[in-house]
Amino acid sequence: MNYREKESFIKSFSLFFVALFSMGAIALWLYHEEQQRFYQLQLLTEMDAFSYVLQGEEFAYAIMNLDKDQPIHELIVKDTEVYALFPWVRNPDNEMVKVTYPHQEYLKYMDAESRKIWMLFLSLGFITVLLSAFFARYTLTPMRRSLLLMENFLKDIIHDLNTPVSSILLNSQLLKRKYTDEEIDRIYISGQTITGLYKNLEVLYRQLPIEQDEVRLDTFLHERIRYFQTLYPSLSLTLEGEREMSISINRDILMRIVDNLLSNACKYNRSNGQVTVRYDQTSIEIIDTGIGIKHLDKVFHRFYKETERGLGMGLHIVKTLADRVGIAIEIESQKGIGTHVTIHFLR
Repeated sequence: MNYREKESFIKSFSLFFVALFSMGAIALWLYHEEQQRFYQLQLLTEMDAFSYVLQGEEFAYAIMNLDKDQPIHELIVKDTEVYALFPWVRNPDNEMVKVTYPHQEYLKYMDAESRKIWMLFLSLGFITVLLSAFFARYTLTPMRRSLLLMENFLKDIIHDLNTPVSSILLNSQLLKRKYTDEEIDRIYISGQTITGLYKNLEVLYRQLPIEQDEVRLDTFLHERIRYFQTLYPSLSLTLEGEREMSISINRDILMRIVDNLLSNACKYNRSNGQVTVRYDQTSIEIIDTGIGIKHLDKVFHRFYKETERGLGMGLHIVKTLADRVGIAIEIESQKGIGTHVTIHFLR
Protein backbone atom coordinates (compact mmCIF):
# COMPACT_ATOMS: atom_id res chain seq x y z
CA MET A 1 0.00 0.00 0.00
CA ASN A 2 1.16 3.53 -0.70
CA TYR A 3 0.72 6.42 1.72
CA ARG A 4 -2.76 7.41 0.53
CA GLU A 5 -4.01 3.82 0.62
CA LYS A 6 -2.65 3.35 4.15
CA GLU A 7 -4.24 6.61 5.28
CA SER A 8 -7.61 5.64 3.77
CA PHE A 9 -7.38 2.14 5.24
CA ILE A 10 -6.63 3.47 8.74
CA LYS A 11 -9.49 5.98 8.57
CA SER A 12 -11.97 3.41 7.24
CA PHE A 13 -10.82 0.82 9.77
CA SER A 14 -11.12 3.31 12.64
CA LEU A 15 -14.61 4.35 11.54
CA PHE A 16 -15.86 0.78 11.25
CA PHE A 17 -14.15 -0.30 14.48
CA VAL A 18 -15.52 2.57 16.57
CA ALA A 19 -19.04 2.13 15.18
CA LEU A 20 -19.18 -1.66 15.52
CA PHE A 21 -17.36 -1.83 18.85
CA SER A 22 -19.51 0.93 20.37
CA MET A 23 -22.74 -0.83 19.38
CA GLY A 24 -21.41 -4.15 20.64
CA ALA A 25 -20.19 -2.65 23.92
CA ILE A 26 -23.55 -0.97 24.55
CA ALA A 27 -25.33 -4.26 23.85
CA LEU A 28 -23.02 -6.10 26.27
CA TRP A 29 -23.56 -3.47 28.97
CA LEU A 30 -27.35 -3.70 28.59
CA TYR A 31 -27.10 -7.50 28.69
CA HIS A 32 -24.99 -7.32 31.88
CA GLU A 33 -27.44 -4.95 33.57
CA GLU A 34 -30.37 -7.16 32.56
CA GLN A 35 -28.63 -10.27 33.95
CA GLN A 36 -27.98 -8.50 37.25
CA ARG A 37 -31.60 -7.36 37.53
CA PHE A 38 -32.85 -10.86 36.69
CA TYR A 39 -30.58 -12.47 39.30
CA GLN A 40 -31.60 -9.97 42.00
CA LEU A 41 -35.29 -10.45 41.19
CA GLN A 42 -34.87 -14.23 41.33
CA LEU A 43 -33.04 -13.94 44.66
CA LEU A 44 -35.74 -11.66 46.07
CA THR A 45 -38.47 -14.10 44.99
CA GLU A 46 -36.69 -16.98 46.74
CA MET A 47 -36.28 -14.85 49.90
CA ASP A 48 -39.98 -13.99 49.82
CA ALA A 49 -40.90 -17.67 49.62
CA PHE A 50 -38.46 -18.45 52.46
CA SER A 51 -40.08 -15.80 54.69
CA TYR A 52 -43.29 -17.86 54.78
CA VAL A 53 -41.77 -21.16 55.89
CA LEU A 54 -38.43 -20.08 57.42
CA GLN A 55 -36.93 -23.43 56.49
CA GLY A 56 -33.81 -24.09 54.46
CA GLU A 57 -30.04 -23.68 54.64
CA GLU A 58 -29.58 -21.12 51.86
CA PHE A 59 -30.86 -18.17 53.89
CA ALA A 60 -30.65 -16.93 57.48
CA TYR A 61 -33.42 -14.99 59.19
CA ALA A 62 -34.23 -12.85 62.19
CA ILE A 63 -37.55 -11.64 63.62
CA MET A 64 -37.65 -7.86 64.15
CA ASN A 65 -40.13 -5.25 65.27
CA LEU A 66 -41.94 -3.68 62.37
CA ASP A 67 -40.36 -0.42 61.25
CA LYS A 68 -42.43 1.42 58.68
CA ASP A 69 -39.40 3.48 57.64
CA GLN A 70 -37.62 0.34 56.41
CA PRO A 71 -38.26 -0.76 52.78
CA ILE A 72 -40.34 -3.92 52.49
CA HIS A 73 -40.04 -6.49 49.66
CA GLU A 74 -36.84 -4.91 48.36
CA LEU A 75 -33.39 -6.47 47.99
CA ILE A 76 -30.79 -4.45 49.87
CA VAL A 77 -27.08 -4.92 49.05
CA LYS A 78 -24.56 -3.45 51.48
CA ASP A 79 -20.81 -3.82 51.93
CA THR A 80 -21.14 -6.72 54.37
CA GLU A 81 -24.59 -8.24 53.86
CA VAL A 82 -27.40 -8.89 51.40
CA TYR A 83 -30.93 -9.00 52.84
CA ALA A 84 -34.61 -8.23 52.36
CA LEU A 85 -37.42 -7.41 54.83
CA PHE A 86 -40.87 -9.03 54.72
CA PRO A 87 -43.91 -8.81 57.03
CA TRP A 88 -44.00 -11.86 59.32
CA VAL A 89 -47.06 -13.90 58.45
CA ARG A 90 -47.79 -14.71 62.13
CA ASN A 91 -47.86 -11.06 63.18
CA PRO A 92 -47.73 -8.88 60.07
CA ASP A 93 -48.89 -5.73 61.86
CA ASN A 94 -46.13 -5.63 64.48
CA GLU A 95 -43.23 -7.79 63.34
CA MET A 96 -41.16 -8.45 60.21
CA VAL A 97 -38.66 -11.04 59.01
CA LYS A 98 -35.15 -10.09 57.90
CA VAL A 99 -34.00 -12.72 55.38
CA THR A 100 -30.23 -12.66 54.79
CA TYR A 101 -28.27 -14.18 51.90
CA PRO A 102 -24.53 -14.94 52.31
CA HIS A 103 -22.62 -11.91 51.06
CA GLN A 104 -19.71 -13.99 49.74
CA GLU A 105 -22.08 -16.10 47.62
CA TYR A 106 -23.59 -12.94 46.15
CA LEU A 107 -20.13 -11.53 45.32
CA LYS A 108 -19.05 -14.88 43.88
CA TYR A 109 -21.96 -14.85 41.44
CA MET A 110 -21.36 -11.22 40.47
CA ASP A 111 -17.64 -11.89 39.89
CA ALA A 112 -18.47 -14.86 37.67
CA GLU A 113 -20.87 -12.69 35.67
CA SER A 114 -18.23 -9.96 35.34
CA ARG A 115 -15.64 -12.46 34.08
CA LYS A 116 -18.13 -13.75 31.54
CA ILE A 117 -18.85 -10.22 30.36
CA TRP A 118 -15.11 -9.48 30.05
CA MET A 119 -14.60 -12.62 27.98
CA LEU A 120 -17.46 -11.56 25.73
CA PHE A 121 -15.96 -8.06 25.61
CA LEU A 122 -12.57 -9.40 24.46
CA SER A 123 -14.24 -11.67 21.91
CA LEU A 124 -16.22 -8.69 20.66
CA GLY A 125 -13.00 -6.69 20.27
CA PHE A 126 -11.31 -9.47 18.29
CA ILE A 127 -14.30 -10.02 16.01
CA THR A 128 -14.70 -6.27 15.53
CA VAL A 129 -11.05 -5.95 14.48
CA LEU A 130 -11.50 -8.68 11.87
CA LEU A 131 -14.75 -7.23 10.54
CA SER A 132 -13.35 -3.69 10.47
CA ALA A 133 -10.25 -4.83 8.58
CA PHE A 134 -12.41 -6.72 6.08
CA PHE A 135 -14.79 -3.80 5.48
CA ALA A 136 -11.91 -1.30 5.28
CA ARG A 137 -10.11 -3.37 2.64
CA TYR A 138 -13.38 -3.86 0.79
CA THR A 139 -14.01 -0.11 0.64
CA LEU A 140 -10.44 0.44 -0.63
CA THR A 141 -10.98 -1.75 -3.69
CA PRO A 142 -12.52 0.98 -5.91
CA MET A 143 -9.79 3.44 -4.93
CA ARG A 144 -7.03 0.93 -5.69
CA ARG A 145 -8.57 0.24 -9.08
CA SER A 146 -8.67 3.98 -9.77
CA LEU A 147 -5.03 4.36 -8.74
CA LEU A 148 -4.04 1.47 -10.98
CA LEU A 149 -5.86 3.05 -13.91
CA MET A 150 -4.15 6.37 -13.18
CA GLU A 151 -0.71 4.74 -13.03
CA ASN A 152 -1.30 2.98 -16.33
CA PHE A 153 -2.51 6.25 -17.81
CA LEU A 154 0.62 8.04 -16.59
CA LYS A 155 2.82 5.33 -18.06
CA ASP A 156 1.14 5.89 -21.41
CA ILE A 157 1.66 9.65 -21.06
CA ILE A 158 5.35 9.11 -20.36
CA HIS A 159 5.66 7.09 -23.52
CA ASP A 160 3.71 9.58 -25.65
CA LEU A 161 5.27 12.78 -24.25
CA ASN A 162 8.85 12.01 -25.17
CA THR A 163 8.66 12.59 -28.93
CA PRO A 164 6.58 15.83 -29.04
CA VAL A 165 8.48 17.45 -26.16
CA SER A 166 11.82 16.62 -27.75
CA SER A 167 10.54 18.08 -31.02
CA ILE A 168 9.42 21.31 -29.31
CA LEU A 169 12.79 21.77 -27.61
CA LEU A 170 14.81 20.95 -30.72
CA ASN A 171 12.86 23.29 -32.98
CA SER A 172 12.81 26.11 -30.44
CA GLN A 173 16.60 25.82 -30.12
CA LEU A 174 16.92 26.04 -33.92
CA LEU A 175 14.67 29.10 -33.94
CA LYS A 176 16.75 30.75 -31.19
CA ARG A 177 19.79 30.55 -33.43
CA LYS A 178 18.00 32.56 -36.12
CA TYR A 179 15.84 34.85 -34.01
CA THR A 180 16.08 36.41 -30.56
CA ASP A 181 12.41 37.03 -29.92
CA GLU A 182 11.17 36.77 -26.35
CA GLU A 183 8.26 34.62 -27.54
CA ILE A 184 10.70 31.94 -28.73
CA ASP A 185 12.41 31.98 -25.32
CA ARG A 186 9.03 31.45 -23.68
CA ILE A 187 8.31 28.49 -25.94
CA TYR A 188 11.67 26.97 -25.03
CA ILE A 189 11.17 27.55 -21.30
CA SER A 190 7.66 26.06 -21.47
CA GLY A 191 9.10 23.05 -23.26
CA GLN A 192 11.69 22.68 -20.50
CA THR A 193 8.93 22.84 -17.90
CA ILE A 194 7.01 20.04 -19.63
CA THR A 195 10.27 18.10 -19.84
CA GLY A 196 10.69 18.43 -16.08
CA LEU A 197 7.21 17.02 -15.51
CA TYR A 198 7.89 14.24 -17.99
CA LYS A 199 11.16 13.31 -16.28
CA ASN A 200 9.44 13.29 -12.87
CA LEU A 201 6.87 10.82 -14.17
CA GLU A 202 9.62 8.78 -15.78
CA VAL A 203 11.43 8.51 -12.45
CA LEU A 204 8.28 7.19 -10.75
CA TYR A 205 7.33 4.57 -13.29
CA ARG A 206 10.59 3.51 -14.93
CA GLN A 207 13.69 2.05 -13.30
CA LEU A 208 16.44 3.75 -15.28
CA PRO A 209 20.06 2.51 -15.08
CA ILE A 210 22.40 4.57 -12.89
CA GLU A 211 25.74 5.67 -14.31
CA GLN A 212 28.27 7.80 -12.46
CA ASP A 213 29.27 11.13 -14.01
CA GLU A 214 31.89 13.67 -13.08
CA VAL A 215 29.80 16.77 -12.42
CA ARG A 216 31.29 20.26 -12.08
CA LEU A 217 29.10 21.33 -9.19
CA ASP A 218 29.71 25.08 -9.57
CA THR A 219 28.86 25.07 -13.29
CA PHE A 220 25.90 22.74 -12.81
CA LEU A 221 24.33 24.84 -10.04
CA HIS A 222 24.97 28.06 -11.93
CA GLU A 223 23.03 26.64 -14.90
CA ARG A 224 20.11 25.58 -12.71
CA ILE A 225 20.03 28.97 -10.96
CA ARG A 226 20.00 30.77 -14.31
CA TYR A 227 17.22 28.52 -15.59
CA PHE A 228 14.94 29.12 -12.60
CA GLN A 229 15.78 32.82 -12.55
CA THR A 230 14.36 32.97 -16.08
CA LEU A 231 11.19 31.18 -14.95
CA TYR A 232 10.78 33.37 -11.84
CA PRO A 233 12.17 36.83 -12.69
CA SER A 234 10.54 38.44 -9.62
CA LEU A 235 12.64 36.31 -7.25
CA SER A 236 16.28 36.81 -6.30
CA LEU A 237 18.30 33.60 -6.74
CA THR A 238 21.92 33.60 -5.54
CA LEU A 239 24.70 31.02 -5.54
CA GLU A 240 27.34 30.77 -2.81
CA GLY A 241 30.22 28.30 -2.72
CA GLU A 242 33.68 27.26 -3.86
CA ARG A 243 34.65 27.46 -7.52
CA GLU A 244 35.77 24.66 -9.83
CA MET A 245 34.58 21.80 -7.67
CA SER A 246 33.54 18.39 -9.02
CA ILE A 247 31.68 15.42 -7.54
CA SER A 248 31.01 11.91 -8.84
CA ILE A 249 27.26 11.35 -9.24
CA ASN A 250 24.66 10.62 -11.89
CA ARG A 251 24.01 13.99 -13.52
CA ASP A 252 20.39 13.33 -14.50
CA ILE A 253 19.45 12.20 -11.00
CA LEU A 254 21.19 15.18 -9.40
CA MET A 255 19.34 17.46 -11.83
CA ARG A 256 15.98 15.90 -10.90
CA ILE A 257 16.70 16.36 -7.19
CA VAL A 258 17.95 19.93 -7.45
CA ASP A 259 15.28 20.99 -9.96
CA ASN A 260 12.45 19.67 -7.79
CA LEU A 261 13.84 21.41 -4.71
CA LEU A 262 14.45 24.68 -6.56
CA SER A 263 11.01 24.46 -8.15
CA ASN A 264 9.39 24.19 -4.71
CA ALA A 265 11.58 26.98 -3.32
CA CYS A 266 10.48 29.28 -6.14
CA LYS A 267 6.88 28.15 -6.55
CA TYR A 268 5.97 28.54 -2.88
CA ASN A 269 8.00 31.68 -2.24
CA ARG A 270 6.59 35.08 -1.41
CA SER A 271 6.52 37.99 -3.83
CA ASN A 272 10.04 39.38 -4.37
CA GLY A 273 11.40 36.59 -2.17
CA GLN A 274 14.87 35.09 -2.12
CA VAL A 275 16.37 31.69 -2.83
CA THR A 276 19.96 31.03 -1.75
CA VAL A 277 21.94 28.01 -2.90
CA ARG A 278 25.14 27.09 -1.03
CA TYR A 279 27.44 24.21 -1.79
CA ASP A 280 30.68 22.54 -0.81
CA GLN A 281 32.30 19.14 -1.30
CA THR A 282 29.82 17.34 0.97
CA SER A 283 26.48 19.11 0.60
CA ILE A 284 24.14 21.48 -1.22
CA GLU A 285 21.85 23.82 0.72
CA ILE A 286 18.74 25.47 -0.70
CA ILE A 287 17.26 28.20 1.50
CA ASP A 288 14.10 30.12 0.65
CA THR A 289 11.90 32.80 2.18
CA GLY A 290 8.68 31.01 1.29
CA ILE A 291 5.51 29.99 3.08
CA GLY A 292 7.14 27.12 4.98
CA ILE A 293 5.98 23.55 5.55
CA LYS A 294 3.49 22.60 8.25
CA HIS A 295 3.80 18.79 8.32
CA LEU A 296 7.46 17.91 7.79
CA ASP A 297 6.81 14.25 8.59
CA LYS A 298 4.58 13.91 5.51
CA VAL A 299 6.48 15.87 2.85
CA PHE A 300 8.07 12.79 1.28
CA HIS A 301 4.78 10.90 1.01
CA ARG A 302 3.55 10.32 -2.49
CA PHE A 303 0.80 12.74 -3.63
CA TYR A 304 0.99 14.67 -0.33
CA LYS A 305 0.20 18.37 -0.81
CA GLU A 306 -0.23 21.24 1.64
CA THR A 307 -1.79 23.47 -1.03
CA GLU A 308 -3.99 22.87 -4.06
CA ARG A 309 -1.09 23.48 -6.44
CA GLY A 310 1.05 20.74 -7.96
CA LEU A 311 0.73 16.97 -8.08
CA GLY A 312 2.35 16.18 -4.73
CA MET A 313 5.10 14.13 -6.36
CA GLY A 314 8.15 16.43 -6.28
CA LEU A 315 9.54 15.67 -2.83
CA HIS A 316 8.54 12.02 -3.10
CA ILE A 317 10.65 11.84 -6.26
CA VAL A 318 13.49 13.64 -4.47
CA LYS A 319 13.44 11.05 -1.67
CA THR A 320 13.16 8.13 -4.10
CA LEU A 321 16.16 9.28 -6.14
CA ALA A 322 18.18 10.28 -3.07
CA ASP A 323 17.79 6.80 -1.60
CA ARG A 324 18.75 5.30 -4.94
CA VAL A 325 22.11 7.11 -5.14
CA GLY A 326 22.95 7.35 -1.43
CA ILE A 327 22.02 10.95 -0.69
CA ALA A 328 20.50 12.13 2.59
CA ILE A 329 17.88 14.89 2.51
CA GLU A 330 17.41 17.08 5.58
CA ILE A 331 14.55 19.60 5.76
CA GLU A 332 14.01 22.36 8.31
CA SER A 333 11.05 24.70 7.97
CA GLN A 334 9.09 27.35 9.82
CA LYS A 335 5.60 28.25 8.74
CA GLY A 336 5.56 31.76 7.27
CA ILE A 337 9.36 32.15 7.45
CA GLY A 338 10.86 29.70 4.96
CA THR A 339 12.45 26.33 4.33
CA HIS A 340 16.05 25.11 4.51
CA VAL A 341 16.85 21.93 2.58
CA THR A 342 20.26 20.24 2.80
CA ILE A 343 21.47 17.56 0.39
CA HIS A 344 24.20 15.46 2.01
CA PHE A 345 26.46 13.40 -0.28
CA LEU A 346 27.01 10.16 1.66
CA ARG A 347 29.01 8.29 -0.97
